[in-house]
Amino acid sequence: MTNQQFLKIVLTALFPFFLWSQTVYDKSSLSYDTIDNNYFKEEGSVKKQLAWAKVYLSKAAKENKAIRKARGYYLYAILYYQDQPLKAIQYLDSVIKYSKIEPNKFFPTAAYCEKGRLLVDLRKFNEALLNFNLAEQVALKSNIDYYYIVRDYIGTTKSEEMGEVEEALQLYHENYKYYKTKDYRGDYYSYWFQNTIFGLADCHKSLKHSDSTTFYNKLGYKEATITKNKEFQLMFILNEGANQVDKRNFRAALDSIKKALPGLIKVKNTGNVLASYFYLGRSYAGLDYKSRAVQNFIKVDSMYRIRKKITPEFVGGYSYLIEYYKQIGDKEKQLKYLTTYMEIDSVLQKNYKHLSKVLRDEYDTPHLIAEKEALIQSLEKRQSTSYIWIVVLV
Repeated sequence: MTNQQFLKIVLTALFPFFLWSQTVYDKSSLSYDTIDNNYFKEEGSVKKQLAWAKVYLSKAAKENKAIRKARGYYLYAILYYQDQPLKAIQYLDSVIKYSKIEPNKFFPTAAYCEKGRLLVDLRKFNEALLNFNLAEQVALKSNIDYYYIVRDYIGTTKSEEMGEVEEALQLYHENYKYYKTKDYRGDYYSYWFQNTIFGLADCHKSLKHSDSTTFYNKLGYKEATITKNKEFQLMFILNEGANQVDKRNFRAALDSIKKALPGLIKVKNTGNVLASYFYLGRSYAGLDYKSRAVQNFIKVDSMYRIRKKITPEFVGGYSYLIEYYKQIGDKEKQLKYLTTYMEIDSVLQKNYKHLSKVLRDEYDTPHLIAEKEALIQSLEKRQSTSYIWIVVLV
């Protein structure tokens, strides 16, 4: 082989590398805004988005710009929110590190806030609130609009996750007053205004203030209709349906929930789809339509098994399923739902300090353990008897 032939082979082999290097070089010469826009244009392709995030962060590192480094790490973080929250938190910590050097209107506030949301999903409520509070402190000085967004997340966490409903209600009232001074039907503020109204309605529902719940559900529905926000319309319809369940107006509740459910499924609002099935179950149970109640509570359980997440509000269906299968003598299914209920009970007792009374209203833990052991022994005895009969027949 001649030197010329060898050089030709090497160049052929290395050409893609040189081409890639040139491409990276060309991309890094783009503006930050262009790189950012290209990143979001590739939504749905994690591989391509990672490539653009790498270009952004490499450019920021080369130019040694702290706030740009923060943005680069943020582009990495949001790709892991759904499937790898711990990895996302690591990237958000880098966002916080660099944006504290060179803060702007959104960072580190957004990083603290979104880290808090991920910690809520991980059931680390105290850590979550710590990060929300840090976000509040920064936003109060740099971005008053974001300050009220953070307070909304605190309200949601306190009301839906921690059972501190009255504290959350106070936060929502403060937010409501703030948004009323803004263009609350404009593109930016309308979402947060309606979200605040929903928070008010939901808190009043939890506190059994049925008239106040209806007032805010009607107000929220009106605002969502004016701004053509279909998802919020559906959420207010569902929430009023749930309110009617608590008032034992079961047929009115069914009418509202059935109106909301198809649309909520369509927009993939899984949390409120689960809520719909739960309140359908309660409505049918209230009307003594046992099989329909069971069907809907089983749907709640199916969603829990996929999501591995359920809040205290929606646990009540398990006691209904346990009792239903006990009455019809189906011990396997009775044990299945009792075991699941105990699994949930264990998690909730660990993470929700307000639950001792709530769970006692359904079952106390010693009773759960005793009932489970009795079922297991009964099923083992039945299996043993079946085995003896098989031996005799053989």
